[in-house]
Amino acid sequence: MDASLSRVTIVTVTWASADAMRGFMAALPPGVALIVVDNASPDGTVAAVRAARPGAVVVENGSNLGFGAGCNRGLDRVSTEFALLANPDARLTAAAIAGLVAAADRWPAARLVAPLILDGAGRPVRSWNASQLRRRRMAGRRDAEPWPEGAFCADYASGACLLLRPAEGLRFDERFFLFYEDDDICLRAGGVLVEPGVGVAHEGGRSSGGSARVTWRKAWHMAWSRLLFLDLHGGHVRAEAWRMAGRHGAKALGHAATLRGRKLVGDLGALAGTLAWIGGRRRAI
Repeated sequence: MDASLSRVTIVTVTWASADAMRGFMAALPPGVALIVVDNASPDGTVAAVRAARPGAVVVENGSNLGFGAGCNRGLDRVSTEFALLANPDARLTAAAIAGLVAAADRWPAARLVAPLILDGAGRPVRSWNASQLRRRRMAGRRDAEPWPEGAFCADYASGACLLLRPAEGLRFDERFFLFYEDDDICLRAGGVLVEPGVGVAHEGGRSSGGSARVTWRKAWHMAWSRLLFLDLHGGHVRAEAWRMAGRHGAKALGHAATLRGRKLVGDLGALAGTLAWIGGRRRAI
């Protein structure tokens, strides 16, 4: 095993992720330390992990604590120099892990290091961006944006795969149950070093199920967490909340009229999350 791999512990948070975790563990190099934090999965995720990776440390939460809190439980148990946070639908190779460690060694001031994310077909994804606080002032479409040829700093990079040094104390804000926790931690870290020479495949959307109830809850958290992020970091949260309420309300009416059931569920969830914030709710459901 590459010596750099012994310096890393992989941390992943699961909920109803049995299928995704089988692929995750099959791709993971043997011998790499793995911590799986399970948020009370109902589908046998824990059993699947223990069967495929007997040496993994499995942390079983009695309830779904959310993504950020789950990550923190895993980070608190890491004894190696580095932790590599990765979603269950990410596919980590020995070369990718070693490449991220090399980048962290080269730029030790970087508190977070991210790879180039590849989609399920192996195509690169622009998984970095400006901060949410200034993203609207930039072009919406990024097709003409050149692909970087070397490592660079970004305000934000996807939380699907992030390397950090747990001993530095950087942790997720547990008020974010789901979504925007990566925006928040990137901003508090002072940005992210992105190493495009390291590619990690990420089959987005496979980490958990996709029932109507899950769709509604995800949309609720997407809206509510956006407003929490803006409130914490000086965004114009009140104006944004009313803008979001109007937009999701109008879209829900349109989806109801055209019988687009799944989209209707999503916008009703987002509207409910927005109205919960406007009504003073400051804890996630």
